Amino acid sequence: MKTLLKLARAHRAVLTVILSLAVIALAGCSTAPSKGSTTASDSLYSAVKSRGTLRVGVRPDDPPHSFLNAQGRLAGFDVDIAAAIARYWGVKLQLVTVNELTRISYLQNGRIDLAVTSISKTVQRAEQVDFSETYFYSEQTILVRKGKYHHLADLIGQTIAADRGSNAGDNWLAWLKAHGHPGASHLEYFGDKQSSLNAVKQGAVAGWAEDYELLAAYAHHDPSLYIIQDPGGIGVKLDGVAMHKNDSTLMLEVNLALQHVASSGEYDKIYNHWFGPHSATPVPRMGNIEVWPNG
Repeated sequence: MKTLLKLARAHRAVLTVILSLAVIALAGCSTAPSKGSTTASDSLYSAVKSRGTLRVGVRPDDPPHSFLNAQGRLAGFDVDIAAAIARYWGVKLQLVTVNELTRISYLQNGRIDLAVTSISKTVQRAEQVDFSETYFYSEQTILVRKGKYHHLADLIGQTIAADRGSNAGDNWLAWLKAHGHPGASHLEYFGDKQSSLNAVKQGAVAGWAEDYELLAAYAHHDPSLYIIQDPGGIGVKLDGVAMHKNDSTLMLEVNLALQHVASSGEYDKIYNHWFGPHSATPVPRMGNIEVWPNG
């Protein structure tokens, strides 16, 4: 009997230890970061600060957002925004050339930290990357040769150029559907903007669907081109800074940098330089960066 009591006590002791270890393990799981989340210490923002350099993807063919100037250097509105973020963070800026496809893949494989590439925020893109708050508001429309087409309705049934990786083609199809003409147009996709522009100028397509300000930049240098300016265009354009997903600290620091650029008055200077009434591509302000109260 004494032997049985000793065995029972021993079993209870072992069971108590096992239960205690299980409770400790569960407690540890409840406080650990969930899968895909980050803490401030393992955020990409910390890596950028330690490195001392912010790698930002920009495009060389998207004036006036970003382009190669006469000196062969990257310049433009997005380049100035990227530089302002780097200054606020106290790091150097390294510009990396990307296109409409690699701007997302470079974020995913870590070749760049941010993409400031006039990239419109869409639900589909948000499944691949995260976005800051909107820092540029515009709309999309269609560029045509002057004289034949004057309104969007004139282009129903025509072949329209679109850039691979751009959402302007989808917006044109959505506009057709919303106006009772689903499938009444053919899209021809091109690998770069110059090819789309050439297709319009050569008459290979009736028009080119893209961002209003980009089309205005190209039309400014060619009087044979015309921008259709129907109210609302074919869709709204909300640009955000794109970044790797599930890094809340990085997103916060990007948003705070943008808010500083806005509240300090620097954003007004940058915007007026590239899009103001006396610029080559005047675009009326359609929205402002949201600045949070400091409290």
